[in-house]
Amino acid sequence: MLRATFLLKNSTTSHFNPEAEQRLLSVPGVTDVLIGEASDTCDIIYDENQVSTMLLRDTLQAAGYDCELEHVLLNRTTCCGACS
Repeated sequence: MLRATFLLKNSTTSHFNPEAEQRLLSVPGVTDVLIGEASDTCDIIYDENQVSTMLLRDTLQAAGYDCELEHVLLNRTTCCGACS
């Protein structure tokens, strides 16, 4: 699983709307959407074997957001590993 961070700029909406979040969550492979309204960022947790960052960007743009991919990182869990 990876975490893609998109910078949201010049959006046609005043803040991140729930419809955009639902659109992203309906994309196969997307497991979570984390919105930083104060920082104008959107982090998306996704399976890189099922979806590309280009599709994620296109989905954000279709929801009315001009966006730019800032970075992609390995999504690390906070699990201590004791249960494995």
